[in-house]
Amino acid sequence: MFGDVSAPPPLSSPAAAAPTVSQSRIAAIDLIRGAVMILMAIDHVRVYSGLPAGGPTAGIFFTRWVTHFVAPAFIFLAGTSAFFYGRKHTDLSRFLLVRGVWLVLLELTIIRVAWTFNVDFAGYLLAGVIWVIGWCMILMAALVKLRPRTIGIIGVAIIVLHNAVMGPLINALPLGELWKILYIGFFNGPVAGTPLIVLYSIIPWIGVMAGAMRSERSWRWNRRAAVGSACASASVRPRCSSSCGDSIFTEIRAPGAPRRPCRRGSRSSIRPSTRRH
Repeated sequence: MFGDVSAPPPLSSPAAAAPTVSQSRIAAIDLIRGAVMILMAIDHVRVYSGLPAGGPTAGIFFTRWVTHFVAPAFIFLAGTSAFFYGRKHTDLSRFLLVRGVWLVLLELTIIRVAWTFNVDFAGYLLAGVIWVIGWCMILMAALVKLRPRTIGIIGVAIIVLHNAVMGPLINALPLGELWKILYIGFFNGPVAGTPLIVLYSIIPWIGVMAGAMRSERSWRWNRRAAVGSACASASVRPRCSSSCGDSIFTEIRAPGAPRRPCRRGSRSSIRPSTRRH
């Protein structure tokens, strides 16, 4: 009467289980992302409350110190995720380019308004972590044309050598204000002719994202330990070379620029007229 009505396959059959396997995610990556998002939220609450990063209590200092792992973790895992995306898709370069452009635009528009609660774009623009993730993705769109091993070597070389190499390179290449975007950033003030203050410079952070492209070998051994160690080393190595509590990526001074007092927790050192509230 109803024709040949076949029963649906049991849940335990290979046909039903196949989509679950193909869409599986690596839980450790999501776990680390979730943890660093919580740390980031804690520090942003401190910023909005007006408490300085270095005090007045040990607890407040610790909430700022521990968030130094946040940006390295986000950027490192962005590189790791790009690698895994590229294993299943052929449009990795286009994907990174489009997403990177969107992130840069979001940083300078919606995120900027969310931080300041005003639309005075001519008076204040801050290039933060979303900005640098976006630019790193744009650069990675070109780098992914290379072999993952080559990309990883380039990334590790930038992380290890940038402190030694960039000083002489800045003196040798007269790029002027462009160096504020590429490397010297925050403590040298806005980019000339614009209200843009670069909190996260591009060159060191592209090293972190590129270095993560070779991290898939470590995932085969111990996923959680490997990514945790990589994020920690990517964060601690450059930050330990800085004399301030904040990132070395934004503390390098331009040649001939006067040295400014080192204030732990650089967000409180933004000049009063442009301070986040």
